[in-house]
Amino acid sequence: MTVRSDDPTENESLTNRLRAWGPAAGWAAVLFMLSALPDLGGFARFPFSDKVAHAGLYAVLGVALAWGRSRSAKPVAHVLLLTLGALYGVSDEWHQMYVPGRIPDVADWLADLFGLLAGYGTAIMVFGWNNEKVEIEEST
Repeated sequence: MTVRSDDPTENESLTNRLRAWGPAAGWAAVLFMLSALPDLGGFARFPFSDKVAHAGLYAVLGVALAWGRSRSAKPVAHVLLLTLGALYGVSDEWHQMYVPGRIPDVADWLADLFGLLAGYGTAIMVFGWNNEKVEIEEST
């Protein structure tokens, strides 16, 4: 038996939730898998290339979180999403303590945080994914 409410935010289907938050969850899984790989020494190296890679990968997570917020029936606070993204970066660095050839690094986490903020902020500004409900009063 399904109970329906007149409040549309209570009727968000699993499908809609997956459409909203699936990209962020999927990208988090990709980040976890990349984090589980041993040292990736075969890639082109230039000064700070690993920081650029961290920032770029976490910028995608930022965009995915902004997407989720924009598609969710119940808007989530920006600060909560950014905190979750930052904590995911911390867990990523912690996870690397157990991967041969990888080491946790605060500078990597700072690059993650920079990318997260850049991706999230850019998506909000460029695409207007703020999800703020604005009511316009008509003058009579």
